[in-house]
Amino acid sequence: MKLVIQPIMLDDKKALTGLLYLKSVLETGFGFDKQLTIVNNPITQLPTNLFDNIRNQYLSDQLLSWLQHTFQPTHNTKALAVCDFDAYFGKYNYCFGEAIIGGRVSAIYLKRLLPPGGTWDKKSLNLFQDRIVKEAIHEIGHTFGLRHCSHELCIMFKSKTISDTDKKNSEFCDSCLNSLTIYTQSPLK
Repeated sequence: MKLVIQPIMLDDKKALTGLLYLKSVLETGFGFDKQLTIVNNPITQLPTNLFDNIRNQYLSDQLLSWLQHTFQPTHNTKALAVCDFDAYFGKYNYCFGEAIIGGRVSAIYLKRLLPPGGTWDKKSLNLFQDRIVKEAIHEIGHTFGLRHCSHELCIMFKSKTISDTDKKNSEFCDSCLNSLTIYTQSPLK
């Protein structure tokens, strides 16, 4: 299976530094073909209809539809957009990420994953990278058909706050892992 990581960098190019690590984690964990896993060049401009001027945020569900239409991933391809902006969907004030459950496209939003204080020491960078990996695994898990899990340490637990993301593991619980093996040969353990 193929994985396409699509950076969408409208403001902050710093986020690009961790994408090769993210690629490696996702390839290994989900069994994506390393020869077919790619990190595309960043998109630096989006259609204006994806932005909500009143809320000053992007519409995540609209972005997913745009990704699906633009990239038209085949049945053996998953696409993950890594976005340096804030987004929301539905009745929520924001989201860390979103995916089409059982679909081919997902997105994570980096603005709310940033460490507090705006400092970029080693500890902050590690925290940021950990959050990115967790959110990416979570959203790609959705594309393989997984729903939210009630086990608060499982990667598929729904993060309502950033501390939920920090608290949970980057692995699937046994129940989610068993469900995931239906879809992929090499799930994260």
